Amino acid sequence: MKALRWHGNRDIRFEDVPEPETGAGQVKLKINLAGICGSDLKIYLGGLTTTAVDKAPITLGHEFAGEVVALGKDVCGFSIGDRVTGLGEWHCGHCRYCKKGMYNLCLNGSFTGLTEAGCMAEYMAAPANILYKLPDTVTDEEGALVEPLSVAVHAVRLGKVHIGDRVAVVGDGPIGISTLMAARAAGASEVYLVAKHKKRGDKALSMGATRVIYSTHDDPATEIAALTEGLGVDVAIECVGKPETPQLTVSLVRRGGVVVVVGGFGQASMFNFASIVRNEITIVGNALYVDEAIAVLALLADKRFDPRGLITSTVPLKDAVAMGFDRLITSKEDDVKILLQVH
Repeated sequence: MKALRWHGNRDIRFEDVPEPETGAGQVKLKINLAGICGSDLKIYLGGLTTTAVDKAPITLGHEFAGEVVALGKDVCGFSIGDRVTGLGEWHCGHCRYCKKGMYNLCLNGSFTGLTEAGCMAEYMAAPANILYKLPDTVTDEEGALVEPLSVAVHAVRLGKVHIGDRVAVVGDGPIGISTLMAARAAGASEVYLVAKHKKRGDKALSMGATRVIYSTHDDPATEIAALTEGLGVDVAIECVGKPETPQLTVSLVRRGGVVVVVGGFGQASMFNFASIVRNEITIVGNALYVDEAIAVLALLADKRFDPRGLITSTVPLKDAVAMGFDRLITSKEDDVKILLQVH
């Protein structure tokens, strides 16, 4: 079969690999669509973790929609032909955290497309416990977005967003705009997006943002204070992962508010804790998701979520580097989420 595999920095190859075996508890999928995630771009540009480098070359990708073609031993709840999507986090089910329902903190976890062969291939094998059937009313395009939408819903849950809350989201990428939608679905009355790119900001406005504030020429803290009677928002969610963005996010929240940090950080941040102590601000990290895919699929099925505006193009898997990865790096104004057509 054909697969898109990472061999090293800026070295991704479309090549032949054997079809995966289906182990006990696993499901073999024919992949129809795969999404390019921001973490895939970071892998492309800066490499993988030390653990994963030892496994290179490795097939990339963890956002997908596909079809069940084979069932491993002891798999229940799936049938050949089922349309499915899934999450990226593999978990053991036996450690302390898994037993407490916190499988995103699994002591023995691994991850699709990072330490396990990913979905940017014609076929993929994955544990049944990270897969979800797609309702008939959910398209493959929407199904391929379930994983990033789950990250967003988890962030909004951790922030304890309530009906009527004011929320700020820092970041205009797929996770940032997904978090905007999740905050709206949770009942936020106002959602402000701190963006860098004008066209992405326009897209955020069309998808529910109350106001877009551009970090390139505005002072987000001053702007949001003016919009909230000088108080700040109830919940601020960081979706960038740059050294300076946590401090910016804290500056947007009111006294006693909550900051959720979602971004994947490759560099350490300098941080002044004085405002956190003085204003009793709560900061919580966002480690992917737990069972949020269930909620996401329900929201998609009854059309309370409409993420189609995130998709800016669909390109063949064989053209993923030139028409996908490179475009997302060099054309951030025009491209947000690019899907790869596999079958």
